[in-house]
Amino acid sequence: IFDKDSFVETLEGWARTVVTGRAKLGGIPVGIVAVETQTVMQIIPADPGQLDSHERVVPQAGQVWFPDSATKTAQAILDFNREELPLFILANWRGFSGGQRDLFEGILQAGSTIVENLRTYKQPIFVYIPMMGELRGGAWVVVDSRINSDHIE
Repeated sequence: IFDKDSFVETLEGWARTVVTGRAKLGGIPVGIVAVETQTVMQIIPADPGQLDSHERVVPQAGQVWFPDSATKTAQAILDFNREELPLFILANWRGFSGGQRDLFEGILQAGSTIVENLRTYKQPIFVYIPMMGELRGGAWVVVDSRINSDHIE
């Protein structure tokens, strides 16, 4: 979709179910939010203040917004807006995680921050659902063009 070899990932290594970065399209710089479709492993380090604490490895399903990846998405959108970049969202999400731990870790707040950052975005926003992609549940609501009808296509 973008100019060859122009994509540079940002916020790499954190919240890996979402991929964010910058690229060029016809030579024009753009911001990108995309989804990881494969399951990734989240590494939660041991708490040095607790002697019985151990590092944990937790699988995170692809195509799902978790508290960390929803926060990463919101932060990337905020950054791209400040840089006045057009935004491309390559949407292929099944929705938000909804477990009790996810609620405790702020999934609802992170999702609402995505909506708020899209609502106040001042540049063009293009939501693209790739072939064989899907957009379900809360993910559909978050990228609805009615959030910012002047800028979301």
